Amino acid sequence: MSDKQAVFFDLFETLISEYEGGVRKVERANRVDAARLGLAHDVYRREWGARSRRRMTGEFADYFAAMKDLLDGQNVAVPDDVLRQMYEERVNEKKAAFRGVDPELLELLRRLKTNGLKLGLISNCTEEEVRGWADSGLPAFFDDVVFSYEVGLAKPDPAIYKLACDRLGVTAEASVFVGDGGSDELNGADRAGMTAYHAVWHLPPEMRDRHGGYPKLERPLQLLPIVT
Repeated sequence: MSDKQAVFFDLFETLISEYEGGVRKVERANRVDAARLGLAHDVYRREWGARSRRRMTGEFADYFAAMKDLLDGQNVAVPDDVLRQMYEERVNEKKAAFRGVDPELLELLRRLKTNGLKLGLISNCTEEEVRGWADSGLPAFFDDVVFSYEVGLAKPDPAIYKLACDRLGVTAEASVFVGDGGSDELNGADRAGMTAYHAVWHLPPEMRDRHGGYPKLERPLQLLPIVT
């Protein structure tokens, strides 16, 4: 019998995916956004990426604060209605990932709960990226959810894993973390004392060997006999 008491999941490309059949469910508007802002695509991409950590940890209060900082740094002024339209498009782009959750994943969550395990979520995200969470059907399975922008911490900082464990009343050693490996999250979970598993069910073949030090889960239900 397993001594595990809780399973923590990553969100994007673990529980949900922005891709279907190898193609994005909604195409990113990066190039269009750059043009609307009057910036070269590579400049916009670089500057947006440079603010990723601060966006994920809530250092920027919201999307608009991050955009203001980016635009001020480039000495560019953009009308509010353009930014509002870009925000809404980004919300819709991210909401698409919550559509069509793998039935096997839902079955896994249901059976983990039936077996008495606590379920937690640890996601690096911003407010606009998880607007689809509440209506996805996933919240019903989870005992607690940690969104990085709300707690001021982000993976792979061991503190975010400790916080998640404390909120569920479990130790890291009695916990499993399952994720696709983005944001160095598997190493973070391992350093925090959790047992980490590499979820590859949403990943293309060329990305499945990037985290070779962790056991791979090809399908969600492979996890069940490990932790029950």
